Amino acid sequence: MKKVINLWPVLAIGLLTSGLVQAQDKVMIGQPNWGYAKAMTNIIKIIAEENYGIEVDMVPGNHAVFFKAMDQGNGEVDIHPDLWLPNNQALIDKYVDENGTVALTSVTFPAFDGFCTTQAAKDQYGLASVYDLTRPEIAGLTDRDGDGKGEIWMGAPSWKSTKIHQIRARDYGFADLYDLTVSEETVILSQIDADAKAGRVIVWACYSPHHIFGMHALVVLEEPDHDPEKWNVADLDAPDWLESSYVETAFPQITSQIAYSRRLETDAPGMVKLLNGITLTAQIINDWSFAIGVDERDPAEYAREWVDANQELIQSWLTD
Repeated sequence: MKKVINLWPVLAIGLLTSGLVQAQDKVMIGQPNWGYAKAMTNIIKIIAEENYGIEVDMVPGNHAVFFKAMDQGNGEVDIHPDLWLPNNQALIDKYVDENGTVALTSVTFPAFDGFCTTQAAKDQYGLASVYDLTRPEIAGLTDRDGDGKGEIWMGAPSWKSTKIHQIRARDYGFADLYDLTVSEETVILSQIDADAKAGRVIVWACYSPHHIFGMHALVVLEEPDHDPEKWNVADLDAPDWLESSYVETAFPQITSQIAYSRRLETDAPGMVKLLNGITLTAQIINDWSFAIGVDERDPAEYAREWVDANQELIQSWLTD
């Protein structure tokens, strides 16, 4: 008599590996690499597990990775907790409006993007406006390597705002005077801290909420109010994104919202309710950012403490 071989375990492993079968009893939150987002993902995890019995895990990545996974709806990534708009409008156009596979919550908190310097630089050198960056004197003050060009950090490699700032630097007329550097945020934060303490001039593409505003006396450089006629951002993934864009104006009103795979609407409705109830303030975000980025708190431990200390706010998220 021939032995019957059970091939199901092998087949199941193959299907899981290929993404054709995915366990649906766990929710996966995409975890961006900035400080407050690490706190936020852990806080969502604790609240969902303790109030809805949902098993939650986290996976690191970036905007593009999160949205591609949410689009597939197989549970590899279900939530992007911190999407800034209109910086990432192309992702909404494709996955929310066109594909209909991703949903978006209402505003979680307001934010802004701009260029910053220190209060000392403004007081000593009159550095108050983006147009002051066209002054050779200012460029010289930010020249770190002696190559005759100043340096301005534009943002992290994966941020859409990084390219928008590069466009703005060109169209405001100061790009040719500076090396427009791109690196992970930890690099510039260390430099801001060191330069501010030493009284050196530094300029960078900044955003708020952010804990750095609580560490030093900083100013946001003045620029023209947002003008839709001067905001022409092409497809930032296209090879000619810089040549095809024109931006000589401030950012429009920026908001942070939570994006999630529409599979959760049937597989984890409690999670959807929680996500749509979350509202935050700039102070909360700054606190989270400071705890993770400056005090170097463990995100999971900090999240546990924060949840225990903010039950009234959390209950408002769950009942609204």
